Amino acid sequence: MYVDCRHCPLRRTSAFRPLEGDELDFVRSIKFEQSSFPARMDIVSAGEARPMLFTLFSGWAFRYMMLDGRARQIMDVLLPGDLVGLQSPITGRIRHSVRSITPVSLCLLDGEGFRELFDRYAELSEALVATLLYEEHRADTRLLMLGRLRPTQRLAYLFLELFDRLDRRGHAEPDSCELPLTYEHLADLVGVSRSQVGASLLDLKQRGWATLADGRLMIGDRAQMSASCRYQPLPDPAIRALI
Repeated sequence: MYVDCRHCPLRRTSAFRPLEGDELDFVRSIKFEQSSFPARMDIVSAGEARPMLFTLFSGWAFRYMMLDGRARQIMDVLLPGDLVGLQSPITGRIRHSVRSITPVSLCLLDGEGFRELFDRYAELSEALVATLLYEEHRADTRLLMLGRLRPTQRLAYLFLELFDRLDRRGHAEPDSCELPLTYEHLADLVGVSRSQVGASLLDLKQRGWATLADGRLMIGDRAQMSASCRYQPLPDPAIRALI
């Protein structure tokens, strides 16, 4: 079902910068379609040259890269409101693939029209750059996590970060949230084996820090879990650009 940008439910959450007036009209002008994809399907393939980009309207997806065509590393989990394929209209090609985790709906945006943003809408452009810098900071922190933390700490950090991202979008309860990630997803996110994921989940449960069951994450002792993995939530005022 097509949703007009004026009535987008994502705009009403505190996670995103308010979009009104000419900026809203511009975003409406470059959105030309809304498409749905089933779970476990590639939405974008690395190396593609597409004159468009997407906003994830609903559902979960992930960005990933392959090493030698065999080993997969998931770079990030994509949540409603996140941009998909921004590299394509700027550099001509996208270097990573994007795959759905759950059924997803995406807003399709005209990449050529998107270029006008930088010439005509300075404040929206600044918000987009701020969003990209924020995501770069998250990526750098994740790299530090993969290199320096033990498996249970890595998983704890990932859970806390995902919970906070969902909470800011209005998709979390006080101590729980949806988490439709398999052992395979978790292993490819934190760089350990699936058996180690199982051991780390058991460790988190026995410590009373967190439990993952039936696609839902329950946070127990957040303070102890945060201290163990040195989790520091990134400041995320309403600066994120919702395109």
